[in-house]
Amino acid sequence: MLRIGSLFSGYGGLDLAVLQLFPDAELAWHCEWDDAPAKILETHWPGIPNYRDVSKVDFTTVPAIDILTGGFPCQDLS
Repeated sequence: MLRIGSLFSGYGGLDLAVLQLFPDAELAWHCEWDDAPAKILETHWPGIPNYRDVSKVDFTTVPAIDILTGGFPCQDLS
């Protein structure tokens, strides 16, 4: 089974697309610092860790992944 790690996850739109392409994959973790999208992630993927601030994560301690997704930081464009 492929495992997915998600940086700058937002509400998880990119994760949903990757899961459509790889239906046997599973999400291992997220990194989303903003509370509103983090609540959406928790609703759709309960129990999946959200490491919040990507700049503070020790990536040697998070579960290994096969696919890394990364959303575009859109705050300046929103």
